[in-house]
Amino acid sequence: MNNYKKIGIIGGMGPESTALLYQEVIRSFQTRFEAYKDEDFPEMLIHNLPIPDITVNVEQEELVRKMLSRSVHFLEQSGSELIAFPCNSLNYFVDYLTSQTDIPLVSIVEETCQAIRQKNPQEVLLLSTPTTFEKGLYQRYLRGTRVIRPQDYAKILDVIVRTLKGENPRVEFVEMLEREYSMYDNIVIGCTDLSILVQNYRDERLIDSLKCLSNSIVQNCAPKTNDS
Repeated sequence: MNNYKKIGIIGGMGPESTALLYQEVIRSFQTRFEAYKDEDFPEMLIHNLPIPDITVNVEQEELVRKMLSRSVHFLEQSGSELIAFPCNSLNYFVDYLTSQTDIPLVSIVEETCQAIRQKNPQEVLLLSTPTTFEKGLYQRYLRGTRVIRPQDYAKILDVIVRTLKGENPRVEFVEMLEREYSMYDNIVIGCTDLSILVQNYRDERLIDSLKCLSNSIVQNCAPKTNDS
């Protein structure tokens, strides 16, 4: 039995990106800590939560709050010592989630913004759902950085939806990055369903929110001391 903190994941938004987060955490333990035995990995609990869609807007806010509250309390009662959620749009509810528990909550948007600030760019191109951009979820934490989205952002939404349907429009998305967005120096993959499409794709301009979240989870579930 190791001393890593038990990780609780509010997942399902979307399901495939939740699975990718799990894989990223496992890969990090393999590369950082040379983990390979089952006992070398942290205990993780994923609660796949089928909330009403919040990709374009938040229409059933009260219902989503109730479902999130139940999920947080479920993870809390299951012994989770760290809670995260692999969905940028869900960060709209981050203050509410924080109010529901004393367990540390890892915010995907805050962690990504921390990575952005380390690069100190004047401007970033945010590839995200309409909800993430229009609710100002990144703008909230990037006061000194201009956050813009593509003029043809409907094409990004189409790519997201097709990914959720399992169509895997990876080639088309990579072409967009290399051609249509070639003039941008800093591109934020601000939707974890887009993160699925850039696995094993290397571009120094990209700041992948899912990887930022995974890195933070690994750092924050470090072995507990004898006093904890």
